[in-house]
Amino acid sequence: MLSVTEVPEFQPAICACTVATAAELPAVKVLSSSFLAEHPEGRFVALVVDAQPEHAGPGLITPAEIGVPETELHVLATSMEADALKTAMLPRLLEALLSQGMPVLYLDPWVQVFGSLTKLVLEALRNAPVALLPRTLRPLPSDGLQPGPAELHDLGAFDPGFIAVGQGSEPYLGSLDMPAIVPHHVVRDARVGVSVWNVADRPLHRTESGSLAVVGQDLLTVHFRGFDPRRPWLLSADFADRPRVLLSEHQEVAELCTAYRAELVRCGWTVQPVPYRFGSLIDGTQIPSELRADYRAASPTPPPAFGEDGGGGFLTWACEQTASGGTRWADAVWRADTSLQQQFPAPFGADADAWREWCAGVGVASGRLPVPAVPQPRSEGPALLDQLGVSVVGSGPLSQLMLAAARASGLPVSTSAGYPVVMRTSPDDEVPAGRFVVEVALDATSADDRTGVNELWLSSDLSRAAAERIGGPIVRVVPVPVHDVGAREHTAGDVVVFAAIADHSLDRPGNVLGAVSAFLSAFPDRTDVELRIAVSGAFEHPEAAERLRLATASDPRISLVEDVDVCLDADAVVSLHRGGADDAIALRLANLAVRGIPIVASDHGAVAELFGKTAVLVPCHQGAEPDVQAAAKLLHSLADDLATAEALGAAAREHVLSVRSVPRVAELLRERVEHAYRGWRARRPKPKPEVDPMLALQSAKHALLRQPNVDTAHRTPMAPALRKVVLRALDHYDNHMRQVLHTLIDGVERTVSELVDRQDALKAGVGAGELELLRAEVEQVAERQSHFGDQLVGVDDGVVRVRADMAGQGRRLRDIEDAVVAEAAKRAKSNDVLAERIDKLTVALDRTLDRIDTLESKVVEVFRERDSRLDAAIRAAHHAQQTADALRRVVVRQHEAAGDAPEVRSSLVLCDAGMMRLPSDDAFMLPLLSSNGVWEPDLAELLDSVLEPDGIFVDVGAYVGYHSIRVLSRMGLMGAVVAVEPDASAAALLRHNVSANLPAAVASRLTVIEGAAWESPGELAASPTLTGGVSVSPLPADASADVARVRAVRLDKELEEISLVQGMKLSVVRVDTPGRGHRALAGLVRLLRRDRPHVFLEFSATSTSEFGDDPVTVLKEFGVWGYDLVPLATRQVAAPDQIVRAMEGLRSITLWLRPRPVGAKPAAPTPSVPIKQPADQAI
Repeated sequence: MLSVTEVPEFQPAICACTVATAAELPAVKVLSSSFLAEHPEGRFVALVVDAQPEHAGPGLITPAEIGVPETELHVLATSMEADALKTAMLPRLLEALLSQGMPVLYLDPWVQVFGSLTKLVLEALRNAPVALLPRTLRPLPSDGLQPGPAELHDLGAFDPGFIAVGQGSEPYLGSLDMPAIVPHHVVRDARVGVSVWNVADRPLHRTESGSLAVVGQDLLTVHFRGFDPRRPWLLSADFADRPRVLLSEHQEVAELCTAYRAELVRCGWTVQPVPYRFGSLIDGTQIPSELRADYRAASPTPPPAFGEDGGGGFLTWACEQTASGGTRWADAVWRADTSLQQQFPAPFGADADAWREWCAGVGVASGRLPVPAVPQPRSEGPALLDQLGVSVVGSGPLSQLMLAAARASGLPVSTSAGYPVVMRTSPDDEVPAGRFVVEVALDATSADDRTGVNELWLSSDLSRAAAERIGGPIVRVVPVPVHDVGAREHTAGDVVVFAAIADHSLDRPGNVLGAVSAFLSAFPDRTDVELRIAVSGAFEHPEAAERLRLATASDPRISLVEDVDVCLDADAVVSLHRGGADDAIALRLANLAVRGIPIVASDHGAVAELFGKTAVLVPCHQGAEPDVQAAAKLLHSLADDLATAEALGAAAREHVLSVRSVPRVAELLRERVEHAYRGWRARRPKPKPEVDPMLALQSAKHALLRQPNVDTAHRTPMAPALRKVVLRALDHYDNHMRQVLHTLIDGVERTVSELVDRQDALKAGVGAGELELLRAEVEQVAERQSHFGDQLVGVDDGVVRVRADMAGQGRRLRDIEDAVVAEAAKRAKSNDVLAERIDKLTVALDRTLDRIDTLESKVVEVFRERDSRLDAAIRAAHHAQQTADALRRVVVRQHEAAGDAPEVRSSLVLCDAGMMRLPSDDAFMLPLLSSNGVWEPDLAELLDSVLEPDGIFVDVGAYVGYHSIRVLSRMGLMGAVVAVEPDASAAALLRHNVSANLPAAVASRLTVIEGAAWESPGELAASPTLTGGVSVSPLPADASADVARVRAVRLDKELEEISLVQGMKLSVVRVDTPGRGHRALAGLVRLLRRDRPHVFLEFSATSTSEFGDDPVTVLKEFGVWGYDLVPLATRQVAAPDQIVRAMEGLRSITLWLRPRPVGAKPAAPTPSVPIKQPADQAI
């Protein structure tokens, strides 16, 4: 069917393939011919998933030829749509072709090849075993056009129509839709995969030779997925609403689409669609997508729709009735169609009859579902039996317990809703109308929906108080019974065994971890005690189960068993429950207590109400939280006195049986059911009295004697006269009709009277023969009545026509009269009304003009006053600024004249810290400080908030001492400041600024260390920086003698040698050495971990990297020291990689290393590279 290179001993260099349906064969032929024309060294294979085995040919294969059995194909085809089936077959096809030892290229059926792909594919497969092609090489703009970013996100970034695989890709063939776990190479070639996704960014043009080119190179492939030959004006019918690419704007693309459509027609495409073989049953009924999903989820797998039985088994499965009352097929049709969901919102409730009618009519006629899939009519339910009894509906343990109590009560009992009083245990149990509904529940609340419930039975007074609400059902206390299974035979052993129940569906109310904590606290070292926990619900609640397993894994005395019978051999059962499921927990403990097992439980709720003094009750904190320490003491004392525990168990058994045994609950249940039945009878409507069937006919006969009233008032003066004229004209006809109707009614009256008499006779025992005669007479009467009815219809038609004519004349007469009256009134009043309206409009206009003038005057005055105030304020502000500048210059000159300047060449600046001298060649801090008067205000404010007055402030890279002076002025004589500055000139200016701006006593609290803070003492190379000061770096081994050197100091050693700071704690550390700060902090790490001060670090990722350190690893090490990384700009904790990514394009940022609370210390993050240095050494 397809042309392919077939040469003996031909070894293809590449094999191309595609997966298609029979409807896509024209596109496959275009792909095959275009590929082989450009790749004479290649081979092409097409897999048609719905082709019959006998249709295989050269280049065309079926699923059976790649190892897919027919039965498996039928199951897959039943469970999947066509596109999903093609996707499932692709890995099988690639695996079969790879076994032939050549690279394989998969192309979508809607691809056309224009150039050779062999070189590109082979080079890509040298890099990875799988090569993928992105849909677009540029981000799509969010401009509302399609396709856009939303469509790219939903459909995926890679083009599914181009996949190349080579040797080594076999393990990943089933995961090609998850490229993140597949080693792949991305083909970023604009010549490949031109499609609706990228043609807007890849304009096509013709070369001098006439071939198509993109970005200056020959075009290789075009992907026409979405192109519809019936709509050739669209590049893709999938994006028809607001297409990004309009063929009218892309002439070359339009010509390409025209040529492609012509190729499709040449290869056999027609307007008549080719049916998908696996899309419908043999009779043409389409299989809905939701039914395929149900088939995939079914276990065991039902028979396929295309098997040897012709789909009979599948049809039987699909037409089975569901629990909701419909069929699988009908339910699937409803779920797959939103319009049907809007039309029939309750297909199994109020809309059930209409939904069934649609299925039987439109659904079957349109081929959407077969006749056996039409839902059956709903059953009316059991007939109501008006007598004392109780119906118990529902399933489950609770229903079985109430059924046992009902049977023990001596009342008639039914499991269907036949009796007036119906007791149910679940709101999902449907009850027919007209019943007295009693709902038995555990742990109900007032917020629960109890629509249709007459009474609510709960097990405890506390639950009743929680469930009562205004307008809700009556709430009564009827406990759930427990069966008397007899007391257990238990002998205490060498090991004291406590048991607990872990129902993970009630994880928080059950509080099994509280029992574990109490056990561990009570017996920290004893080996003669065990705790056995009966576990249920672990599969449905894996998180709660894992939490319990982790809490008990380290203690071999605690065992988890998925068997509730483990409690039967325990010396006592522990339940430190919280509020929320009291009734359920009480019922569970009652079933254990009835066997004589001692109970240790929380002293609150239904459990305390049930057991009273017959159980060991643990006191609770406020909010029903049990006291674990009190429970531990009680467990410890109970383990040492098992005789008392056994006595408590026996007492609990007797007490529970006295209040919750089946006979005791049966007595209460009978009393409540009798009361409910009497209430139901009292509210039931009484039967209506019998009425004479002849009464209505006799009343209707008297209506013929009534005469029409022609004198009724009407707004038309001539109406009574017209009525009289009409009656006089129709008098003869009216009398005739009255006679006819009299005769007809007399006959009907006699007939009905005779029928009533004969019916009474039948009730008295008339024979069958007379009954047949009566039937014959009734038929004759019916025929006569039908004849009279035909005559009456004819008469009625005439009357209707006459009345219609008269009504038309009356309407015309009334219209004329109304028109005359209206015209007269209009002429009489028009002049007066017009004059009055003109006067009113004139007055209103004058008032409006006056108000406009007033408002304009006020607005002009307001604007004038505002402008004058604004001008005055501007002048005052300008004058104040000039005065402030003049005062600043005067103060600076006065200070320069009065003070003794240091030997360093400097300039004087007035700022918030005082009169500061900075190096004259400072091109960064000097102009900013002289203009603004402040430096780093956000940092200064935060320093003031975290500074401790009696602590140590370490200023690394202090420069001229701006922050040191501010902190000294705030600390006074309590704290101390240690300034570290390697530049001797800056250190001299620092000392001068401190002595010039602070009192001598305060200035004495400053210690200046001339050197560079580093991880170890020694010497460092120094070089001047553009922002002032010097930058330090490790001294090369071959450094010459003229290289500037500074002393390197380790700060923790230096601080130990300063007597002034002895006995003080580090409060704040500021490090202003971008790229070197982590080295400076490494020499202070011991004191950082001891005192946990706040650290403000000027951090530069680029400088750190240039220095040879990894910035992410540096930041992670700060976390190991116990600090959170908080950028000063955001004040939010950030991760190291987030900070580094955010610094792209920034020189440096200020980081607040905020000490983390000791109790909240998280696990140390895993560094991206191994950290070989000790914790107190450099990173």
